Amino acid sequence: MKTLFILISINFFQAMASEKRKCVLTTKYTVYIVNSLPRNSSPLIAYCASKNDDLGNRTLQAGQSFNWSFCDSYIENTLFFCNFRWGSKHRAFNVYTSKHRADCFKKACYWEVDPEGILFDGVYPPQALVKMYDWN
Repeated sequence: MKTLFILISINFFQAMASEKRKCVLTTKYTVYIVNSLPRNSSPLIAYCASKNDDLGNRTLQAGQSFNWSFCDSYIENTLFFCNFRWGSKHRAFNVYTSKHRADCFKKACYWEVDPEGILFDGVYPPQALVKMYDWN
């Protein structure tokens, strides 16, 4: 019974914190998506979601970006994925998982999309981008 009370209390505080963008008992992370595709090319279409949050489709022109912040789950099961489309090319992958949160060591997961593929850095602003994925 005591464990149930603790879990309910943690859920309550987590829900209250998420409305104010403050995390209670967990850490706040931010995911950045940046379009570094050539000017005058097709826009980047990004669809991102988690089990609980559908961020919808975003149409990003060259040079545009978007980001979102969230509180990692206290039971460490947070997962956000994105599906990227650029003309006939596409790529889908997890942009954040609790299991790999150490990759975002400055509490930021920075993803940059360019003609060669998808690059990553665990800090914002990025310091050393590494190519993670090719286009399909």
